[in-house]
Amino acid sequence: MATIQDIADYVGISIATVSRALNKPALVNAETRERVMQAAKKLNYFDTAKFKQTNAKNTKISLGVIIPYITSFFFGELFSGISRVAQENNIDLILYELKSGKMNEEGLTEAFSFVQQHLVDGIILTSFHMPAEYDKLVDTLQIPVVLLLDSHESAKLPAYKVDDIRASFDAVAYLVSRGHRRIGMISAMLTQQHDRGEQLRLKGYKQAVDFYGLPFSESFVAYGDMRFDDGYKAMKELLAEREQTGLTAVFAASDEMAIGAMRCIYDAGLRVPEDISVMGFDNLSVSGITTPKLTTIEQPFGEIGAEGVKHMIRHFAEGGKFPEKGQFYLAYKIIERESVAVIPVDK
Repeated sequence: MATIQDIADYVGISIATVSRALNKPALVNAETRERVMQAAKKLNYFDTAKFKQTNAKNTKISLGVIIPYITSFFFGELFSGISRVAQENNIDLILYELKSGKMNEEGLTEAFSFVQQHLVDGIILTSFHMPAEYDKLVDTLQIPVVLLLDSHESAKLPAYKVDDIRASFDAVAYLVSRGHRRIGMISAMLTQQHDRGEQLRLKGYKQAVDFYGLPFSESFVAYGDMRFDDGYKAMKELLAEREQTGLTAVFAASDEMAIGAMRCIYDAGLRVPEDISVMGFDNLSVSGITTPKLTTIEQPFGEIGAEGVKHMIRHFAEGGKFPEKGQFYLAYKIIERESVAVIPVDK
């Protein structure tokens, strides 16, 4: 029995186009639809998925949701926003976790292939940077894609997130308002993907350091991959240089790294915030139950997830011609807790 892939290879078009020609013919031009139907007949194709849908009278829209790590602390809140709006609008969701967290072209290709096989009408891609060289890959899908928590370099796709540069600037400004002048940062690792959201946070930090005329050297910054262990290791590096840098506060590009940094500070026999203040970015649920409770920048994960689905709904309501592209910023805020001390300005 022939498959959709067989038809796609025979006609020379994408799997997504074949799926639409067979299941939603109104979305495909007449010539392409006829070529697909002729190939299906010649290859003796039987559309079991369409058969099941027809018998169940199921004509709902379906969306593929692609994530890097289902174990990420933020995913539950993000998905709750996605799921809530999807349920309210009778939309099915197909969830795909990148294998081994492969946030690269290979991993993205595998993810797209998987969700295409489930005949999704659109894709929500979370926490995945889209450099311009991925444009051709996205174009082959021929279905709408929306990004959450990250950006698209060529601005061909809509992206819902917070303004990482401005939020990080404000985090440093908050620490300055509490009397801190020697402020370090635990940043995301530098890669070829220069505009990743986490690295934009380093840019915001440096802009604030320059704006306030704060002391700075490369020893003020350490790098990690956004997880607890990375924060611990990075903080260990910063503590090794503390005699020279005199750091009184550290801003981390994620709450996980901030919490790892606090653990490292305690293991070194120091205290947060009495010896070193720590500030995070995300406002994960665990950040309110650490000791001390973590002061942080809040990303509205639930709202971001909801906006991604709402964008898709608007797209389909406009017959697939909804013009929104570019970055759409949601409001962030500083959540003040216990991990930042107020110190004399001249310290």
